Amino acid sequence: MKLTSKAASLPSLRGRIRSIPARRPGAVLSITLLIFLLFFVSPASAQYGKIVSLAPLVTESLYELGIDSEIAGITVYCPKGKYKKEIIGTLLEPDFEKIALIKPDLVISTKEGNNKAAVEKLIRLGFNVYVMETSEDFNEICSNFLSLAKTVGKENEAKKIVSDSLDAAEDIRKKINVPAAQSVFWEVGARPLYAAAGKSFVNSYNHYTKTVNIYADAAARYLSADAEDVLSRNPDIIILVNMGDITSGEIDFWKKYKNINAVKNNKIFMIDVNDIFTPTPSTFANGVKILAGIVYPEIFKGGK
Repeated sequence: MKLTSKAASLPSLRGRIRSIPARRPGAVLSITLLIFLLFFVSPASAQYGKIVSLAPLVTESLYELGIDSEIAGITVYCPKGKYKKEIIGTLLEPDFEKIALIKPDLVISTKEGNNKAAVEKLIRLGFNVYVMETSEDFNEICSNFLSLAKTVGKENEAKKIVSDSLDAAEDIRKKINVPAAQSVFWEVGARPLYAAAGKSFVNSYNHYTKTVNIYADAAARYLSADAEDVLSRNPDIIILVNMGDITSGEIDFWKKYKNINAVKNNKIFMIDVNDIFTPTPSTFANGVKILAGIVYPEIFKGGK
């Protein structure tokens, strides 16, 4: 089944986090039973003993929530964690037989990253499937993370992670005092050329670093771009996300165009996809820190 959650504004999201009720004290437990619950039963393991993750975002989110040993299967692209896990294929081609042999209590996929037909087949086969929604901004990253946490019994942990991440990103934004916003070209594909556009969560990176995406006006997450159009928009900064066919050679490609501001000011940067494109609350806050450090080295010396 699929659970959805509507994105909230930053103030209302904070209100939602703070309004999550603490667990009410129950009946008095015997000392023996209390010790058993404290040391042998965790909320996640009590609900789901075996989880299969179909995407790196899911796996990273579960790790942040303190769930590792319960994850029995992951894709080849997922971070491995501390405990041994079965590799169950790729995002687009999961191995149904391997998943069946695991006998998971829960399979978690993503709406955008996974093959819709494969997810629907898992549901038809009788697996309990949870689908994470796509995040178009930091608010939705937090909201979707909270929804996942509620599903796996880690709501209180998620509440603190989200609150800390919001504070960390806002603290960086407050330190930036610039007269005008620099423009950024986010390159996410080289051949053909692809850019992150107006519905991508990278615009939240722009918000917290007081910069602006040159394709923020495009009503899409990613779009096929033209090099001439990029040059006409004259970005102050070029961010190359080293995913797929983007390599260090792409820096040399753009350096040929000596009249654009990014080249004049030596502001072409390569950022690892795992540092900024696995959008959990914590990784997003860390991505803001990384981006702020390279855009404003004079403010954030040593990455602080």
